[in-house]
Amino acid sequence: MSFIMFIAASMLEYISFFIFVMVLFRFSVKENIFKFVLGALILAFVSNTIQTESLQDISPVVNVFILIFLTIIILRVRLFHSFIMVVIVYVAVALVQWLLYAILIYFKVFNDFVPYTKSGYVLQIISSLFVCLISGFIYLSKGGFSYIQSSSRFYKDSIKGNKLFFIFLVLGLIILFIVNILYMTSFKLIDSVSIVAISIIAVLFILVYFSIRKER
Repeated sequence: MSFIMFIAASMLEYISFFIFVMVLFRFSVKENIFKFVLGALILAFVSNTIQTESLQDISPVVNVFILIFLTIIILRVRLFHSFIMVVIVYVAVALVQWLLYAILIYFKVFNDFVPYTKSGYVLQIISSLFVCLISGFIYLSKGGFSYIQSSSRFYKDSIKGNKLFFIFLVLGLIILFIVNILYMTSFKLIDSVSIVAISIIAVLFILVYFSIRKER
């Protein structure tokens, strides 16, 4: 039963991630959602394998590579563009999850969040719902960015001309990887969650700034 619950909660988490990607970068959710549901199922099984093999420390790295690969295949965008899309959304979703983590711990709803337990499922499901709400708000307000399109027709848009953008993309990933490793090694992050949140917000703000500038 715990296996089924983990797969279901993880699938919901990844589906909300992909919806956020499509809405934020103005791709059609209706045309691509079923492909991403299959991708979410694959990622859920990968996450389960990583958990059972005690390889949690490398899970963000594995997930990011698979997310980038699926985005390239399904939305038919270039590698650099897929990297931009996945990292920005990954940082945003991580911020949502960490804030929910802090709130639920602060109000003593749970003492900790452990995979394959009720607390873990609740965090995954609530995070997914909040991400979907944010996606809905962006869609209804006609927000998002359109500088990346299928087949990536902006061929000159490469790392060479976007060095600062690329640096902050990598910086955002490094921060999330470090936080994940500290959490998995039982480091008391709740005492430092404000620092984590501020760091993620700062990186996300800069990435959004670059996206707005590119949009213009």
